[in-house]
Amino acid sequence: MKSIGKKVFITSGIAASAFVLLLLFLFNPTEVILVPKCSFHELTGLNCPGCGMQRFLHALMHGHFSEAIHYNYLLIIILPYIVLFAIEELLLTGKSQQRWRNILTSKWILYALCILAPAWFIARNLLHI
Repeated sequence: MKSIGKKVFITSGIAASAFVLLLLFLFNPTEVILVPKCSFHELTGLNCPGCGMQRFLHALMHGHFSEAIHYNYLLIIILPYIVLFAIEELLLTGKSQQRWRNILTSKWILYALCILAPAWFIARNLLHI
């Protein structure tokens, strides 16, 4: 029974993500007023590590890779990591799934991500990136 609930949860997440990606493909976040803005940026004027994600995805889906990178350099690392997690969860089973999971959740990768996000936050705000 747990397996069915997990599959429904994952399927719902994929459907919601696909819908959001479709909206981001159709509507440019820089031109549409209704697109949610970063609350942290609105309150502080600083860019959080995720600021620029909507613009990044919109530009990336339209094939404007250099423009996408300009919006948020950190996503070049984070998006492939998320895709690898999705592959591990949805396509792999047994020992190969466990091997991937061990790599993706290794303490060194998690340490690197925990250092990278705050470092990016500091760098992008000091350098106005």
